[in-house]
Amino acid sequence: MLNKIYHLFKTSKLLRLSFSAGFGAFSLYTLNKFYLRDLLNWSFGKYYLNDVLAGLLIVGIVNILSIYGNQRRLLLIKLPRILVFTLLCGMFWEYVTPVYLHYSVSDPFDVAAYMFGGLCYWIIIRMNPVNRPNSYN
Repeated sequence: MLNKIYHLFKTSKLLRLSFSAGFGAFSLYTLNKFYLRDLLNWSFGKYYLNDVLAGLLIVGIVNILSIYGNQRRLLLIKLPRILVFTLLCGMFWEYVTPVYLHYSVSDPFDVAAYMFGGLCYWIIIRMNPVNRPNSYN
C-alpha cells in the first residue's frame, strides 16, 4: 500500500498539487480557528474564511481519493463540476445538517463561500503548469 502511495505521489502532478492545496487549506483553517480569527477581529475571517477553506479542501480530498482509487472520471478539474459539487456539499452542510445537529445553523452565504473555495482550487490548478493536456497522470 505504501508503495502504491509513493508511486502515485511521485508520478501524479495533480495528486501532489491536490495534497499541497489541501494541506495548505487545512493548515490555514486550523490557524484561523484557534488563533487568527480572535487575534485579527476580521469579520470575513471569523465567519467565512473557514468555509472557503473547507470548499478548497473537500475538492482536493475528492481528487486525491479519485487518483488513489484509479477513478479518473471522478476528478474535479473542470470549473462547472467543481461548482456543482461544492454547491451540493454546501446545501447539505447548511440545510440538512441543522436537522440532526441542534447547534448548527443555516447561512446561505456559507454555501457561496464553499463554492468560492472550489473556485480557488480551480484557480490553483489552472495557474500551475500541471494543467496541460494529458498531464493529470
